[in-house]
Amino acid sequence: MYIETSLPRKQGDKARLISPAYKSLTTGKCFQFWYHMYGKDIGSLNVYTKTKSSSTKNLVWNRSGDRGNLWKVAQFTVKGTADFQV
Repeated sequence: MYIETSLPRKQGDKARLISPAYKSLTTGKCFQFWYHMYGKDIGSLNVYTKTKSSSTKNLVWNRSGDRGNLWKVAQFTVKGTADFQV
């Protein structure tokens, strides 16, 4: 997924990518993805989990601002007793 942060984008614009539903993970599993955040207008990249039975989001990872002109890997662990989405 690519999101352009320069014009015509405005501060506060958002994009969302929602995963399919995953089964509960009582033992925990590692999720991994790559990201590239470069430039003076970079905002924040937030990753949340949400169970199907609740509208409450749980922040599991985030970064803000310019992280250099290179791709970086991110990881977080998910553990829970209910089916969820990222």
